[in-house]
Amino acid sequence: MTDQQLTGGQMIVDCLIREGVERVFAVPGHGNTALLDAFVDRADEIEVIPAMHEQGAAHMADGYYRASGKIAAVCTSIGPGATNTLTGLVTAFADSQPFILITGAVHTYMENRGVLQEIDRPHGNNFPRMAEPVVKRWWQPSRLEQIPMVMDQAFNTMYEGRRGPVLVDVPQDLQAEYGDYKRVPGSRRAQTRATGDATAIAAAVELLKSAKRPVILAGGGVIAAEASEELRAIAERLGAPVTHSFMGKGAFPADHELYAWPCGDMGSISGNGVTRTADIILAVGCRFSDRITSSYKEGVTFNIPSITKLVHIDIDGFEIGRNYPVEVGIVGDAKSSLAAIRDALGDGPDYHGTEYFAELQELKGRWEEHLRPMRETDHLPMTNSRAMVEIRKALPRKGILVTDSSNPANQAFNEFPIYGPKTNIVAGGMSGIGFGLPAAIGAQIAVPGTPVLAMVGDGSFLQTGTELSTAVMLGTPLVVVVLNNGGWEAIKDLQISLFGAERRLVTNWSTPDGKPYFANIAEFARSLGCTAERIEDPAKLTEAIERAFATEGPVVIEAMSATELPWTEMHPTGWWDITVPAYHGDTRDEYVAQRGF
Repeated sequence: MTDQQLTGGQMIVDCLIREGVERVFAVPGHGNTALLDAFVDRADEIEVIPAMHEQGAAHMADGYYRASGKIAAVCTSIGPGATNTLTGLVTAFADSQPFILITGAVHTYMENRGVLQEIDRPHGNNFPRMAEPVVKRWWQPSRLEQIPMVMDQAFNTMYEGRRGPVLVDVPQDLQAEYGDYKRVPGSRRAQTRATGDATAIAAAVELLKSAKRPVILAGGGVIAAEASEELRAIAERLGAPVTHSFMGKGAFPADHELYAWPCGDMGSISGNGVTRTADIILAVGCRFSDRITSSYKEGVTFNIPSITKLVHIDIDGFEIGRNYPVEVGIVGDAKSSLAAIRDALGDGPDYHGTEYFAELQELKGRWEEHLRPMRETDHLPMTNSRAMVEIRKALPRKGILVTDSSNPANQAFNEFPIYGPKTNIVAGGMSGIGFGLPAAIGAQIAVPGTPVLAMVGDGSFLQTGTELSTAVMLGTPLVVVVLNNGGWEAIKDLQISLFGAERRLVTNWSTPDGKPYFANIAEFARSLGCTAERIEDPAKLTEAIERAFATEGPVVIEAMSATELPWTEMHPTGWWDITVPAYHGDTRDEYVAQRGF
C-alpha cells in the first residue's frame, strides 16, 4: 500500500494514469484550474488536448473510444463549462459509449451561497442532477480521502455491463488541497464475460437449427463486445442473411455474400425483405428502436411474433422483451454467448445452393439497381449518393467513416459499404447534428495511423466546425468532407413531402434579399489554418480526397451538393412515424391510416 500527500487534483491525475487513460479533452475555466495544473507535472504520461467547446470535447472523447476501445477523460469547468457537455453526454449514453467527465464544482465551504456559476436551485452545487439522466452514475466527493474510491468506482461503472459515461464533479478546494493518498494494490475489474444462461442458449440453438428462413440482426452490442467473428461463424453455419441497426453497421462485412444491407425505415429492399419474412431472427445487442423497426408498424420490417420468433441476446436485460416478445431471451455478453451458440451449432450444410440464398442475392440485386441512378448521375450539384461512391473509392478498406445525422448519416447507413467493426462511427441513438467533426478528431487522435474521414452536412459543420482549431493545433491528419446544400435539407424535404413546398420554414437559408445563402466552408476552414478546397464536379471528388489523405494536417473538402428534389431524395423502404398536424386534411388522413390507430 502506498501512502503519500497529494492534492485532490494530483490524486485524480494519478488514478487516470493508473487506469491507462492517455488523453484528456479539456476546456479550461476558473472551476478546473487547480485540477488542470496537476497534469503539468505528468505531461509525459497523459496528454491534455484543448477543445474549443465543451460539447466538442465530449464528442471527441466519445469518438476516441468508438475508434479504439480506449477510455478518454473530459475535463471542464463549473456552470456553463459543465452544462455544455450535456449533448455529448447524452449522445454517448444513448449509444452505450464510455468516457469519464470531470467537472469543477463549488468549494465545499461555499456551497449553496450562489457563487459564480453555481447551479444553486433547488439544491446547491446541483449540476450532477442535470446530468443524472444521461450518465451511468455520478459522484461529488466532499472529502479528499473519497477521491481514490470514487475513481475506482467510476471505472468499474464504465466497464460493467452496458457501458456508458460517468461524471465526477470535484469541488475546487478538493482539487487544490493536500490529503493522504492511499492506493491498495490489486485488480478491481472482473476478468470474465457474462455468458448467457446455458439452458437459454440450448433453447436458442434448437430454434436456430429448425429455422428455414433465419436472419441475424446485429446491433452495436456486437461491436462493443468484439463479437464480429462469432457472429460471422453463426451466419455461415446457418446460411442466415445478416442485417443491422445504425450502431451495428460494420459488425458484418458489406462484401460478404450473406450481408443483407440494413433494415428499418431507412433500410434496404433486401434488409427489410428478409426480416419481414424470417421465421427466426437472432438479434444481438440491439434495442429495436423506431428507426430499424419502421416505427413498429407490423408487416413493414418485422412480423414479430405473428410470423417470426425472436431470439434476443443483450447485456442489458431491460432491452429483452422491451419492444417485441421473445421466444428466447438471453442476458449476457455478445461475444461469449455467441461463441457458446456457435460451438453448439456445429458445422452446417452448404447454403450456396439453397433457394433462400438465391432469393437474398436477387433482393440485393434489386437494391443495387434501385440505388444506381442516383449513384451514377453527373447531375450538378452532385447527389449525396454519387458523392458517397467517390468517397468510398478514396477511403481505404480499413479507414474510418464518421457521420452524425440527417441526409449524410441516413444515406451512409443504407448505401455506404463498411467492411469492419469500429470503421463506422455514427451518433445512432441521439442522431445529434454536430457530432461528426469532433468525433472524427477524437477518432483520428485515437488511431493516428488509420485514415479517418468525417462526412457531414453544412448544417452539422456550422454547429461544431470551430473544433477544427484543435485539429490544426495538433496537426491531426483528418479529412472532412462537407456536403454543402445551403440549408437543413433533410428537414426541408420532410416539410415538402408532408405539408407541401409552400410550407417550407427556416430550412432554406437565405439573405435579406431572398437569395440562397451558402456558407463558404472552404474559406472558413482556411481561416482556421486548414488546407481546404471546394469541389463542384463529383468526378473530381475522389482525387481531391486522395490528395487530402496525402496532405499533412487537417483538410476540408467542401462538396457542393444537390438542393432540390428529386436529387436530394434518400432511399427509404420502410416507414417512420413523423406526425402530421390535424388541420392538414387528406395528408393527415393518409398519415393516420399509415399509423394504424
